[in-house]
Amino acid sequence: MHRLIRFLVQVSRALSYVLVFSLGVPIFLDLALGLQGAPLLGLVTSSFLFQAAAAAVGVSLGLHPGLILLVMTSFALGMVLAIFQVCDTSSEQSERVNRWIQGIGEKAKKITVLDKYGVYSLIFISWLPGLGLYACPVIAWIFGWERKAAVLFILLGWFLASLAVLLTSLGLVKIVF
Repeated sequence: MHRLIRFLVQVSRALSYVLVFSLGVPIFLDLALGLQGAPLLGLVTSSFLFQAAAAAVGVSLGLHPGLILLVMTSFALGMVLAIFQVCDTSSEQSERVNRWIQGIGEKAKKITVLDKYGVYSLIFISWLPGLGLYACPVIAWIFGWERKAAVLFILLGWFLASLAVLLTSLGLVKIVF
């Protein structure tokens, strides 16, 4: 029974990260700025699907560039914290999952770039389309990198990737229109 309660607490913690940072902050900003919901919800949904490339969606929705970066960074923080929590929970709850993850970890440690640059490599991995934001916490967790540093470097990489897409999108919008 204690194991089930612990599992439910851990799952609740992961969901709370998503609800507070990935959804709550954008909803609060939407209410505070009176944006009527759709643009920020569209940006959050796009961030989930397109990751850093969602900045282009934010531009097309007419959102302020600073707001786009704030919402996307808050979204990323919620997702990163939730993924770390899921990794912790999976490892604690299942010996089979724990062995599987350890096997992946042994193979991953043979990747010399990750070993050479350590936690700093997360800045660049977070740029990888389709997998960066979601893979970075798992990689950091497998390698046992210090969590606060990992979150910082993942968010830094995410911010830089989002900024690059944002600046490119703003330039394209000016050229096209």
